[in-house]
Amino acid sequence: MSEASLLADDYDATMAEVIALAKSCSDEDWRTLCPKEERTVGVLFDHIATGNPQVITWVDTFLAGKPVEITPESLAAQNAEHAHKTAKRPRHQTIGDLDSSTPRTSAAIRALDEDQLRKSQQFGWAGRQDVGWVASAAVRHPRGHLKSIREALGR
Repeated sequence: MSEASLLADDYDATMAEVIALAKSCSDEDWRTLCPKEERTVGVLFDHIATGNPQVITWVDTFLAGKPVEITPESLAAQNAEHAHKTAKRPRHQTIGDLDSSTPRTSAAIRALDEDQLRKSQQFGWAGRQDVGWVASAAVRHPRGHLKSIREALGR
């Protein structure tokens, strides 16, 4: 099995957990603050949903031979703006975005070949990375937030 297929399988399993938990949340759960993140459960699920296509955009940027120009400060500002915009977003819309973005992201990861996975470029403050590292953010990112969500909900 290829490295991309293994990564996509890991992504699929992670997102299945994310989606199952999101669908099991009550409206009260959705408004629960995740103290370590200073965002609510609902905002974090929406953040995960928007992160799926973002990772693919970063992969495409690398494949085009361009660096991803991002700083911790610009990322924090984007996250704060997102949290403000989505604070009252209906749960069903976020779950719909999770349901629709997950298969597209999985397919994009699975389609990468070994040469593409090895292409490298600068990724903001993280320095020179390869496409495999960037694509694996599709797993690392939701796992970190899922841990915070589970802790906040006591699950």
